[in-house]
Amino acid sequence: MKLSQLTLLGILLLCLSFAKSVAQSDSLTLSQTDISILTCRSGDELYSTFGHTAIRINNAQLDLDLVYNYGLFSFETPNFYIKFMRGQLPYLLGNTKMQYFLREYQADKRSIFEQFLILDNTRKREIIGFLQNNIKPENREYAYDFFYDNCATRVVDVYDIYGQSGEEIKYLKEVEEKTFRDLLKENLKNLPWSEFGIDIVIGARADQLTNRRHQMFLPKYLMDNLANATIEYEGTISNLAKEPQVVLDYEVENKKRKTFATPWPLFLMLLLMILTIALNRKPTKWATVFNKVLLGFSGVLGFFLLFMWFGTNHGATKDNWNVLWLNPLLLLVFTKLRGNTLLRKVLIGCLVLAGLNCAVTFLPQFFHLAFLPIIGSILIAIWKLD
Repeated sequence: MKLSQLTLLGILLLCLSFAKSVAQSDSLTLSQTDISILTCRSGDELYSTFGHTAIRINNAQLDLDLVYNYGLFSFETPNFYIKFMRGQLPYLLGNTKMQYFLREYQADKRSIFEQFLILDNTRKREIIGFLQNNIKPENREYAYDFFYDNCATRVVDVYDIYGQSGEEIKYLKEVEEKTFRDLLKENLKNLPWSEFGIDIVIGARADQLTNRRHQMFLPKYLMDNLANATIEYEGTISNLAKEPQVVLDYEVENKKRKTFATPWPLFLMLLLMILTIALNRKPTKWATVFNKVLLGFSGVLGFFLLFMWFGTNHGATKDNWNVLWLNPLLLLVFTKLRGNTLLRKVLIGCLVLAGLNCAVTFLPQFFHLAFLPIIGSILIAIWKLD
């Protein structure tokens, strides 16, 4: 064998040896890398009421500990407030060191739970590669949707994208028959005014029944399903994730405000006050002004609901039948049509329909019981309007 041939063979063997070494090093690095799901408990503010989900990549040997977070947006986005209102604000994938992520939740005294995914090196490599590619400036934006595309559903997508052929994930947690609104109310039990406001703004789409995939839009449901899931592949069954571990633990306080000023008693008092004034044969000037303010404010809210229905990309605010009682037509009582008999009949018909739905739901949308005294107040205001 000639010298040049021996040299070529040596180089080839050296390259193969280097490639094998790199592969072994890569496998060793991946085997020491943990990928976990962080589930953060709800906070005091409305935007944090439903919790949060993020992905942690941790390798102590490489001093690598990053949290990938799909719940970011930038205040520097052009026309920020307009885009936010219209549901057109792009959300972003970002990452930060675990220590900085923890500081925020320590400051807010919000608990964090961690679930380690049970993954082979191939799956780890694919998920890490996906996150690294997805965080590039040209890829990190996405169109946020509260029910269908948020921080929790994105985590489910990351895992599902890299499911192996023939692999079957079985979730063992029983799926309860719940609507999106039911799921929201579980987090709003101690926030009666937030629950009331959300019931005004969100429409009939929130009253659709959910399946398992839908329910995992809430971080808590994602965590519970991961903890009760298995993977079957080539006859072998293993758990999808380990049991949740506590990273930060803060005692959950009962934040229910024990006050009489909740929607139902407050608006019932309003109704009784308006009814008492209405029974006075000689209504005062102030009573007339109050009735007009009530009708005007209700009409303006009706226009707002129509805007959220037709003028935005917020899926949750579509098909909102609260416009029956928060009716934009109420503003017409300030025009020359004020004495129009047909207008009054239409308004009264809509209000009666809405009131009946509060007591016996027959429309495709749940109405909060506290709507009933408000509807009654608007009816009286129309009756007493000159």
